[in-house]
Amino acid sequence: MQNIKPDEIKKMVKDKYSEVATNPCGVFNFPVGKAFALKVGYPKEILDNLPASLTESFTGANNPQPFVELKGGERVLDLGCGAGLDLYFYARSVGPEGRVYGLDISEDMVNRAKDNMKKTTIENAEIHAGESDRLFFNDSFFDVVASNGIYNLSPDKEAVMREVYRVLKPGGRTVFCEIVLKEPLSDEERKSHSDWFRCIGGALTEEDFLALMGKTGFKDIEVISKIRNARTGHKFALCANIRAYKPT
Repeated sequence: MQNIKPDEIKKMVKDKYSEVATNPCGVFNFPVGKAFALKVGYPKEILDNLPASLTESFTGANNPQPFVELKGGERVLDLGCGAGLDLYFYARSVGPEGRVYGLDISEDMVNRAKDNMKKTTIENAEIHAGESDRLFFNDSFFDVVASNGIYNLSPDKEAVMREVYRVLKPGGRTVFCEIVLKEPLSDEERKSHSDWFRCIGGALTEEDFLALMGKTGFKDIEVISKIRNARTGHKFALCANIRAYKPT
């Protein structure tokens, strides 16, 4: 992957996750669907009553819901919203006075998410196709920017982080799940396309990831927890749940 241009990586990511959107029962080398969502702690009593289309294309790294701690009326961006499972929970949490925005690189995922919001009668959500390193939102627009395994798929992680920082209000927070590494991968492992889609090939070490957040300007950076799950098949991989703030 080292010799592939960033735009080519983006296209591969877009194509792969479009495939998940249009053919969620296909064979992938990463977990997809409701069974994985249940294993990482999404509530069964709610998932069982949601349309299958909302859970069958789920490809997150973990479950951010327990630590996002949204307040009524907040404005939230879900980067890499996929088919909209996290978006659904965020929309319910901020209530009718709040608003949630979803962004995904795959138009097929965006279309599926829009349809899912209609099916679940969510009216305070707005979903767009776009790239996470070039956000079209205004400066200081969001109270919260959330994501669930987006950075490891991005060829320019610093650009994504700077965009997240830019669109957050002073005092706003970013909360997310991300695959990080206990040790660097070998050059040979980083060459693999399949490992990139598994969210391993493009992952940073925990130390490097947190340093990037600090470099971007974030403060009070906290690794809330680290776990292993079906997304962390590599022996060096962990899923970190992270929160940080833009200074006031």
